[in-house]
Formats: sequence, C-alpha cells, structure tokens
Amino acid sequence: MSEFRFWLRLVLLGALAFGLSLFLVLRVSVKGGTVKMPDLKGLTRQAAEVKLKDMGLTLEVREERYSDAPYGAVLEQSLEPGAVLKRGRTIAVVVSIGNKVLAVPSVLDVPSSRQAQLLLEQNGLSVGRTAFVSSTQPADTVLAQSPEPGSQALRGEGVSLLVSRGPAPVQRLMPDLVGRSLDQARALSGRMGLVLRRVTEASALQAAAAAPGSVLAQSLTPSTCVDAGAELSLLVAPGGAAATPPRLASLDYTLPEDGVQERRLSVLVKDGMGQRLIYNRMAQPGAKVHLDFRVHGDASAEISVGGDLVETRPIP
Repeated sequence: MSEFRFWLRLVLLGALAFGLSLFLVLRVSVKGGTVKMPDLKGLTRQAAEVKLKDMGLTLEVREERYSDAPYGAVLEQSLEPGAVLKRGRTIAVVVSIGNKVLAVPSVLDVPSSRQAQLLLEQNGLSVGRTAFVSSTQPADTVLAQSPEPGSQALRGEGVSLLVSRGPAPVQRLMPDLVGRSLDQARALSGRMGLVLRRVTEASALQAAAAAPGSVLAQSLTPSTCVDAGAELSLLVAPGGAAATPPRLASLDYTLPEDGVQERRLSVLVKDGMGQRLIYNRMAQPGAKVHLDFRVHGDASAEISVGGDLVETRPIP
C-alpha cells in the first residue's frame, strides 16, 4: 500500500510539473509570440484600430487620401494580409477622406441660415458669402444658393447664400401734426401704422396761446419717410382730450392650461395718452393674473402669450 502511494505521488508531481511548464511556455508565446496580419481594407479606422489592439498591434495613419470609398475607410496597409509578425509592431494605413468632388445639396427654403450651414458642413462643404434681401418669405429663410443644388463642388468649397430679411417695411411721409387736436393726431398716426407711444401734457407756459389739447411737438420729423410700426410721442397743450381725467380700470386673465411650459404673458394698454406695457412676465399654464391700472378715454388691452397676440379686449 505504501509503495502504491509512493508511485501515485510521483505521477501527481510529474503532472503538476508538466502543467506548470506548459503554462509558462504558453504565457511566453502569447506575450511575445507572432500573429498573422489581418486584412484591414474596407474597415473603418476605428474598427481597424480595435482589431489590431486585440492582437497586440498598433495602428498609425500614415496618409489621408481622397477616394470613392466611404469617409474613414482603410485603403492600404503597410503589411499584406497573412504576413507573420511579432506582437507590438505598428501597422501604417492609408485612410479615405471621401470624394474630392461632391454633389451640392439643396438648402433652398431652409428656415434659417444656421440650419443651412449645418447641412452644408455635413456634406463636406461650407458657407461662402451671405447676402440679405427683403422678400415676402420669413426672415432668415434661404432664397437662393450658388452653386445650385445637384451641381458639383470640391470638398470644403463655400456655397454662397441669399437670405431673406423679411418683408420690406412700408414707408410713408410723416405729416405735420402740430396744431391738430390729439384725437386727429391719434387717428392719422393709426392709419399710417405708427405706434403712439407717449402723450405728454405741456405746462401752461409751454402751451402759451395754443388751442386746448392741440399738438405742440412731435418726435418724428414732418416730411420725412417713416416705417410702419415706428414709435411716435406727442407733446400737447393742456385741455381737450388730454384733459380727460383718468379712470381706474381692471383686467383679469387666466393663462390656458394646454400642457405647455411657462410662457411670457404681456398686456399692452392703448388709450387716449398712447400705449404702454403694464404686464410682461413669465407665467405657468393656468396662472391667473389680476391687474389694476388707469386709462384716459377710450382704451383697449392687447394680451399676448409667448409672443403671439391672443386677445384684444376693450376696457370699459
């Protein structure tokens, strides 16, 4: 029995020694052995880099070249597939940067010049000269481009854009309002599309012998061209419509509960003394607003939510 144990121990020790020797040989072979060069052609640079790294090799981009292959694809490699080499070697490759001649995409009617720029850059081009012109299209819409869509251009070439500035402002000749009554001046400026921003009552000394409530001065010079929407301020003599005592008014408004996040709520009051913004704040859906303010003569309130006019309400 003791002899059997002796031989069993010898066999086990021999097997252990053989296994340890095999492990050391394999470890040395794996760490410093040889591998066969894989075929990298057609792979992307990233995929080729990962493949070589797993084999103990390193990738180096030696050249970037225009070609019909997709952008980033490997075109050539420094060692042919199947070649035997040691781990740790660096493999040089040539990578495609796509075609040198590209088809120009269409950016016509793109709603912003920034979007047009991104689209061109995604296609290997850039924005060249940009010119602006008034048109019926919304502001910043691309109206024309050069080269035209579908034509060919070199990679990186600039595409010139013609961009809308929006509709041209309507201009009219500013009338002389001095001497007219405030009601006449308000009606005339309204027909011209002007914004009566402020009406200021002059002192008795400034008014001198002027008719009560008549216009003494205006902020926009008579006989000059003014744009529709230009702001107008008037200085009027005491009395007349300007002497109408102010009255207390109030307004209640509830922002719609339409699921939209907070938006800007603004209330613009128009009355006999011009117009003024009495509320301009961010508000949550469903928010309730109560406003107390004073008005002169006929008055109305324009309520805007998120920059859009939603209601014009007469003020009793």
